[in-house]
Amino acid sequence: MKKTLIALAVMTVSGAAFAQSSVTLYGIADVAHVTKTHTNLNGTIASKATGISDGFNAGNRIGFRGTEDLGGGLKASFVIENGINITNGQLFSTRAAASGQAIDGIAASGNMPTGAYSTATNRQAFLGASGGMGEVRLGYQYTALYTVSTLSGYHLGSENPGGDLAHGTLSNASYGGTRANGITYISPKMGDVTVTLQMGAGTGREDIQLTAPANGKTFDKNNRTSIVLNYAKGPLNASFAHTSMKIEANAVAAGTVTTTIFGSVTAASTAAVGALTQSNSLNQFAGSYVLGDLKLTASVANGTIRDTGTVGNSLDTTAQQVGAEYTMGKFRPFFISGTGVTKTTAGVKTFDAESSMFGVRYDLSKRTTARLLWFCQRQSSSNCCQHSKA
Repeated sequence: MKKTLIALAVMTVSGAAFAQSSVTLYGIADVAHVTKTHTNLNGTIASKATGISDGFNAGNRIGFRGTEDLGGGLKASFVIENGINITNGQLFSTRAAASGQAIDGIAASGNMPTGAYSTATNRQAFLGASGGMGEVRLGYQYTALYTVSTLSGYHLGSENPGGDLAHGTLSNASYGGTRANGITYISPKMGDVTVTLQMGAGTGREDIQLTAPANGKTFDKNNRTSIVLNYAKGPLNASFAHTSMKIEANAVAAGTVTTTIFGSVTAASTAAVGALTQSNSLNQFAGSYVLGDLKLTASVANGTIRDTGTVGNSLDTTAQQVGAEYTMGKFRPFFISGTGVTKTTAGVKTFDAESSMFGVRYDLSKRTTARLLWFCQRQSSSNCCQHSKA
């Protein structure tokens, strides 16, 4: 549903000049009848769920966009977007974080979650200003990693399971996460190229330093910078993204930590956590090409995680996917296939997966789509297949 509200603000300087502002209410509702099965390597069923669930094509959400013309070519804007779960009783307090099992009471966890529910419902919340020099955004927003891996259209859908390998197997928190606090600058189009620059934190703050916080940490730094170059001309759309993430955190000993901050005394039990000193980087290449009614897609993501702290978690990650979609009137059959691997610097694989998905979408209108899809992901620890019908 889309609804636009228009209001006028009178500029009292001359009584004749007006600035126009608008607020748009928008959202996505995506449901399906789903059968999803997790199968162990020995052939036994680990879990199986059948019923009405999220449709696995795009995350359910409701949001507000607002713009105001400031005059002189300048505009102010904001976005507030909340993830919702329309297939259980929680609605606004949970969302489907990934294409997991629709089992109430089981939270999302791991690379291939058995449960898809998360209490982190803030999808985006930022303020922006735009003009002839481009646009600046400040707040909680999509990272370069997520934009290229999931929202770009290079995987034939905004947030379907086909995008999982591009970021889910890559230990994305080590590269700043899929959404984060920060500053984003989007340049005007320069010929056929648009440049996006980002800097900020992971999912929290860039730099936290306290004498004795309740969780035992005295400092926690998460500094992220990224650049996205997008080329769009005719049938070709291609992107390159580079993300650099530096993480520093002190070690925490097991026990009870008592803290006094601003006169408030708290106590918390903590598990032992080693110090983190990570310097990580991720490179992503992705593109699509349209040949008449045929659209071809491909992506590659290569990352390095280097930890010199006590945890010593140094890994190499890689994922690649190819896909194709063919338009036949209102019917759009599609296919996606990919692999993802995470391994230590010594070459030992800690995660090894391959996925495939095929199906067909039927466009009932510009904004309403019916679909039938089949998706399967196999990985080193288990096999996972899911079937979705809508």
